[in-house]
Amino acid sequence: MKTLVFGDVHGNATALQAVLEQEPEFDSVIFLGDAVSPGPQPNETLELLSELDGIFIRGNHEYTMLNPDSVERWPDGFKAFMHWIYDVFDPSGVDFLTDFQEPGLFEVGDHKIVLAHGDESPDVRHVLPDMKAEQFGPFTYGETQAPVLFGHSHIQFRRTIAEQNFINPGSVGQNRCGHVTACYGLLEDHDFTFHHVNYDPTPWLQALDQIPALDAHESFRGWFRQQMITGFAAGENEPWLTYAAQGYR
Repeated sequence: MKTLVFGDVHGNATALQAVLEQEPEFDSVIFLGDAVSPGPQPNETLELLSELDGIFIRGNHEYTMLNPDSVERWPDGFKAFMHWIYDVFDPSGVDFLTDFQEPGLFEVGDHKIVLAHGDESPDVRHVLPDMKAEQFGPFTYGETQAPVLFGHSHIQFRRTIAEQNFINPGSVGQNRCGHVTACYGLLEDHDFTFHHVNYDPTPWLQALDQIPALDAHESFRGWFRQQMITGFAAGENEPWLTYAAQGYR
């Protein structure tokens, strides 16, 4: 059984299409959350995701999509961006996102795996490769042996803690380590492997430029565009510069 494992698309249908073209054959998917926002291709992303069969886990951006009031204290540019997404998003997408499952223990094939988004800890924004072991605890959901697949921090890595494997396939749509590449993983029987595919971001950039709601927020649009061009979706700062120098994706 071959399972495509990915997450954090964030409305980047261009990147997701590149993944699906590189991996045309698989039996099912595991999606680890954050599907359509904040990104300029929400409906295109919805169309691609809705054609896939598998397990879809709810992330923090599913919450923002289903609860528009949650963005009212965001910076003006981000808020305008999200309001545009709410306005143009196909109504069928609301039902699709509502059906995403809560994180927890799942049976995948003949083995059990914990599937989490990775934002479970209220004290740690992103769980990263070199963090203390206890920071990984909140998304084990009480399991001490089952492997854990999680996203949210947008960096590919594997960490073993007390014989329990924690695996992050990276982000499809918003790389943070200086690469214009879509990251994902493959689970074949009990073996997990990391993969990535480079892509031309031009369609994504063109979609961003065509959002009328951002005409009054050109500084935000320029900042968001620069993140895609550089591959540093959280900005060219630490710890991402160090991770990039260490070869992470």
